[in-house]
Amino acid sequence: MRVASYLFGGLLVMAAALWPPVEITEWEVPWPDTRPRDPYVDRDGRVWFVGQRGDYAAYLDPATGEFTRFDLPEGTGPHNLIVDESGFVWIAGNRDAYIGRLDPRTGEVKRYPMPDPAARDPHTLVFAPDGTIWFTVQGGNFVGHFNPADGSIRLLQVPTPRARPYGIVVDPSGRPWATAFGTTNC
Repeated sequence: MRVASYLFGGLLVMAAALWPPVEITEWEVPWPDTRPRDPYVDRDGRVWFVGQRGDYAAYLDPATGEFTRFDLPEGTGPHNLIVDESGFVWIAGNRDAYIGRLDPRTGEVKRYPMPDPAARDPHTLVFAPDGTIWFTVQGGNFVGHFNPADGSIRLLQVPTPRARPYGIVVDPSGRPWATAFGTTNC
């Protein structure tokens, strides 16, 4: 197999030049014009996603092709979601400044509002190894940490003005890494 290297925005990416055949299966989301985004596969193999313009969280059961939808409070504008080991769905309420916990068994949504009005748009959530959640606040220029056990939210102001923290990952040691979407290097 030949391997090619590419440099994109300062990151080295290794791409295989010859891949075995891949089958692509598509499912049409049954709610048009709702901007479905950011899939997340739970421990049961369901593919969760949000409808950013439709104010919902939903999942696809790939085995049956069935979709299940959970409406969120109007104006949520969810950006992404993640699912914990207990099956709770955590949602970034991007347009309404909160992190939400959806209980798929009841459909109930518990809201955890941002503690600072400048943190108006929680963006991308990721789990840390200890079960807490790190997240970005793009327009507010924060990286945040949320503890589901007690509901506490800690916001860390990004030192670069208008950095627009966007994507985020957490390494095995628990350290978050975020991209600065608004810097001149992008």
